[in-house]
Amino acid sequence: MNLENLLHEARSASIAVIGDVCLDAYVFASEERSELSVETGLRTRSVKKFTFDLGGAGNIAINLRRLGLLRVDLFGLVGSDAYGGIVGGILEREGIGSEGLLVQNGNWSTHAYQKLYLDGEEGPRLDFGNFNLASEDSMRLLLEKLERGLSSYDAVVVNEQVPSGIHRPYFREGLARLMSKREGAPIWICDCRSLNDVYRNCVHKLNLHEARSVRRAYAGEKGEGRIDDATVVEWLYAHWSGPLIVTRGENGAMLRDGEGLHEIEGLQVIERIDTVGAGDAFLAAASACLASGASLEDSARVGNLAAADSIRQLYQTGHPAPAAILELGNSPDLRYHPEAAADLRLARFISGTEIEVVDQGPTAAWRRKTKPIIAIFDHDGTISTLRQGWEAIMTKVMIDSILGDKKASVSTSSLAAVEKAVRDLIDRTTGVQTILQMKALRKLVVDFAYAKEPSRPEEYKAIFNVELLAMVEARLARLRRGALSVDDFTIKGSVAFLRRLSDAGVRLCLASGSDVDDVRREAELLGYAECFDGGIHGSVGDPDRDPKRIVLDRLLGEASGIEASRCVVFGDGPVEMREAKKRGALAIGVASDEGARFGMNPVKRPRLVLGGADLLIPDFSWADDLVGHLGWEL
Repeated sequence: MNLENLLHEARSASIAVIGDVCLDAYVFASEERSELSVETGLRTRSVKKFTFDLGGAGNIAINLRRLGLLRVDLFGLVGSDAYGGIVGGILEREGIGSEGLLVQNGNWSTHAYQKLYLDGEEGPRLDFGNFNLASEDSMRLLLEKLERGLSSYDAVVVNEQVPSGIHRPYFREGLARLMSKREGAPIWICDCRSLNDVYRNCVHKLNLHEARSVRRAYAGEKGEGRIDDATVVEWLYAHWSGPLIVTRGENGAMLRDGEGLHEIEGLQVIERIDTVGAGDAFLAAASACLASGASLEDSARVGNLAAADSIRQLYQTGHPAPAAILELGNSPDLRYHPEAAADLRLARFISGTEIEVVDQGPTAAWRRKTKPIIAIFDHDGTISTLRQGWEAIMTKVMIDSILGDKKASVSTSSLAAVEKAVRDLIDRTTGVQTILQMKALRKLVVDFAYAKEPSRPEEYKAIFNVELLAMVEARLARLRRGALSVDDFTIKGSVAFLRRLSDAGVRLCLASGSDVDDVRREAELLGYAECFDGGIHGSVGDPDRDPKRIVLDRLLGEASGIEASRCVVFGDGPVEMREAKKRGALAIGVASDEGARFGMNPVKRPRLVLGGADLLIPDFSWADDLVGHLGWEL
């Protein structure tokens, strides 16, 4: 897939969007400078800022324009109210054709959703338009306007968003007739909440919840047990006799066309996310590519990248940008085997062992049966347990940094919201460089707006390192005086396995997200630094120079002459698994319990599976079984 060409070709497409036109109103308020109302006795709230963005069919149209399409026309209804005027102003500003946007004077309020954020927390929403009733005249005129221009469009996107929208029986029948009477252009693409079975002559785009609802309604699933996503998609393809895309949130998408079933992996996004509008972002990008002649699979892959960019835009309806899509697509961090990651019952083990075979495909990397030339190891949690408990320290540092001097005064619910955001951040970023985690922390500090002035990421990192290294130093002190041994600070069997590989002529490299000087010092004190003849590498404080990526690029680059098939990567985090997977190296996840130093940690398993691990081991006490399964002669 040539992503740059796909985005360039999409710009020339001409697309009409018809459906439910909505307006999102974001109100950001605070308790600061509030007062008691003289008239009501209730406390007022101070509005810091408010913004408007289109939703539903309007949001799809904006996304298409932001992707660079020169002609995008919107068809729908608004009311003769202030919100309708705002919709018109946004369309004019964005350069979207609005000749098909009609104003209905009676029985119609512009669909608007007022979203209140009070000191960073989202409150109850006010919905306008839930009692709308589209008139027959409005529906007829909409269909006539669309039909007159139909031959000039490469694609028509049909949106059905709300129960009280334009999709009444009269409109549905008329639109279905338009869809059925034409062959070839335009391509019809439908994104419906509840009318997927009404509009059939199209490419269906629906989310997994909607897909399962359709199947339940027509096939029934009582007593069938668990139905996997692929089965649902195949059933819908047969039911509609036509192509479809089913989005699966963070787990990407599945699509089915005449070529067969295709799975598109989700993307791992380490920033805090806001999923509002992600489906519209996917739909817009996929529709633009389809309209310009791209395959369904390539179009869905671009849509997947667009959705990933959209969710990084907080407190707004995210709009994908071509530059950001290109950046994400350059080296995407994918989420592999999401169903297996979420369900331990799907785990498959080598008989008589605790070694899990994650990738069971015929071309899986572990089937090569060739001894590696190079073995790359992560450090903390893979070999060393000196830093076991770092998550608790980082959690405290992050919460303190976000709340600042308001830690003692915030409400219980506000504190819970901060704690959840911090836990989510640490879970998403485990294994990356600490400086990147601190960059993400700074964004949280800004978003929550409790602290008066956010610090630089380097300052947050320094605070964390002081507390973490104090814990590490206390443990090393006990090691130096003989109270504890190396075995007390290493994963079971790891040091012996390092020496076994080294003695067999395998070149070993250590690559960690921790600071390089600390990694070298700890490896020396634990007595295995000399095993790493390929070097010990760690963070140098530059977020653009990830040590794991750099080591793999250097060792597997063209100049090295070493094939990826002769490289194995061991680690307990998803970062090294993904970097190995991108290059075709064998990825072995170590789902270690750092407290016990042996046995599997169930928290690490899903991270490693999603990261692309080919095999999982709990510790290196299974080294003999692992080596035998891989066919290595050591």
